[in-house]
Amino acid sequence: MQCPKCLHENPEKAQFCTRCHTPLRFACPACRHVQDHGGKCDRCGVDFAKYAAMLVMRAEQGVKEKRRHSHEKALLARHILLIPLTGGLSLLKYLLSRFRRD
Repeated sequence: MQCPKCLHENPEKAQFCTRCHTPLRFACPACRHVQDHGGKCDRCGVDFAKYAAMLVMRAEQGVKEKRRHSHEKALLARHILLIPLTGGLSLLKYLLSRFRRD
């Protein structure tokens, strides 16, 4: 297989060029079909860049949800620890505001 960048001849099963390390084979992120060019998958038609962007956005949403959940847990713990000082009023106020929001 000839490298499209440096025109060096590589073994047929090579993933990268042995001279310039340019990728020679691309695996579709959706169906794992291996092809010799990037861009769109020949088998399923998935655009590699759009699929990767979708995966990044999904991961960011997961991180935001985990962060929000841990923040809610920390707020609840703080209000529980404040019960002896506030007589439970801050916890009650927190719970009421949470029920109104949901």
